[in-house]
Amino acid sequence: MKSIRIPALLLILTVNFSFLVAQDSSPVLTIGDESFQLGEFWHVYNKNRHLAGFEETPEQFADRFINYKLKVVEAKAKGLDTLASFKDEYSKYAGELKSAFLVDSAALKESAREAYSNMQELVNASHLLITLAEGALPQDTLKAYNTIAELRSRALAGEDFNLLAENYSQDPSVVQNRGSLGYFSAFRMIYPFEKAAFATQAGSVSPIIRTDFGYHIIKVHERIPNKGKIRVAHIMKMYEANRPDSELRAKEAIDSIYQVLKEGESFEKLAAKFSDDKNSSDRRGEMYPFTMAEMYPDFALAAFNLESDGEVSEPVRTAYGWHIIKRIELTPVGSFEDELPYITNMLSRHGRVESVSDKEAQNLALDNPAYRYLVNEYYDGLLIFEISDREIWQNVGKDTLALQEYYRENIREFTPAPLMTGTVCEIFDDRLFRKVSKIVANSEGSYNLVQILKENARKPEQFKLDEGEFAFVLNAPNPVEVAVLPASSVLKQYKGALFWQGEVRESEPLP
Repeated sequence: MKSIRIPALLLILTVNFSFLVAQDSSPVLTIGDESFQLGEFWHVYNKNRHLAGFEETPEQFADRFINYKLKVVEAKAKGLDTLASFKDEYSKYAGELKSAFLVDSAALKESAREAYSNMQELVNASHLLITLAEGALPQDTLKAYNTIAELRSRALAGEDFNLLAENYSQDPSVVQNRGSLGYFSAFRMIYPFEKAAFATQAGSVSPIIRTDFGYHIIKVHERIPNKGKIRVAHIMKMYEANRPDSELRAKEAIDSIYQVLKEGESFEKLAAKFSDDKNSSDRRGEMYPFTMAEMYPDFALAAFNLESDGEVSEPVRTAYGWHIIKRIELTPVGSFEDELPYITNMLSRHGRVESVSDKEAQNLALDNPAYRYLVNEYYDGLLIFEISDREIWQNVGKDTLALQEYYRENIREFTPAPLMTGTVCEIFDDRLFRKVSKIVANSEGSYNLVQILKENARKPEQFKLDEGEFAFVLNAPNPVEVAVLPASSVLKQYKGALFWQGEVRESEPLP
């Protein structure tokens, strides 16, 4: 039997906590040839100390720490740390943890500052794309570059940029937008494109940039401050396109409503009674919050020009009707500290976080107590699982075999919904649904869902946009059953048609 030796240092726990904190690298427990540091004890104790209902003193917790380590040493003595399954699982976790600790914090901070700076502005731009496949032959690359270089020269010479885009751009959406991208801020475009756009002054054409799609040039029309996200209500009178008589009737109606408003009538009452936008009129005219980049420019500019909550605009014309807009609430872009969690998440999601490459810097990052404690904690936990599995769970018998068989036969019941990172849009209008479906079907996987919606919806409340991470099965059959996922899909929902665009990750069955 292996001997156990507990040095005096552990006994001092009862009388000198400040001394112990200063001696984190000192061995606090020795079991045979295994030594454990005091810093590890405090790491585990402090993690448990924050749990609800945890009231143990360090002295009381020391007993549990010793028993836990005895179990770890026993598992090693039985050779469980030499099992291939153990080594594979531990190696996978250690590699993932190492990657997290090797993130270049200086580069991350610089990228976060750059992103936050870009979040302060909105760029209104157009682009022209000459596509180039990944791994293209040198002669094809040269041909594409020469083409975009000639077009840039023509744009710099004064030719109409959007006309050039309409005639020469190979972006499929150019048929609808003539190259116009509208307003956008940070994280709306792939990074090389965003970086070039925000580095280009208003009225100028960017240098040629290369992305995964090919070669681009960007014409920046305007740069304006980003005021954040706004919540408004509106009253809308629609008119038919290319029908002056219809537009005149809508204008007369909105002017009449505006006059009644000026006389003191309730905005909410008039919205519920007279607005042609039935989706928002049911909510007294209130719309979902939006940013400047998520709404039609004419409507968004009028909304963001309102200076105070409760202020009401004069009648505003858009391509879809006449509106009266009431500001409810404006949420500006937060401070750097407030926005940092969002920025860090987006940087990671978009692959903008760099890793430390210098060997000395890697060693410094990994020579970190937090890293050592976490990796050792996982190592010990795996061993405890292995020995518990052998001593307890493998003795359960036939009931376990029956449960395993049930699990195999019904594995879908134990599989969480896939997660999708990207954009989800719910469409409430049949005409818009058919239009978007056709554009998406003909786009061969290369399109901007937000841009398509902004250009084809007749009124703001015909769709709702959300961005982020979503459980992918929303009251619909699981669409993630094919080996290669499509670029987008449509799910019928109880409130409308749901479009999604983004990256889908299938979940693993629960262990």
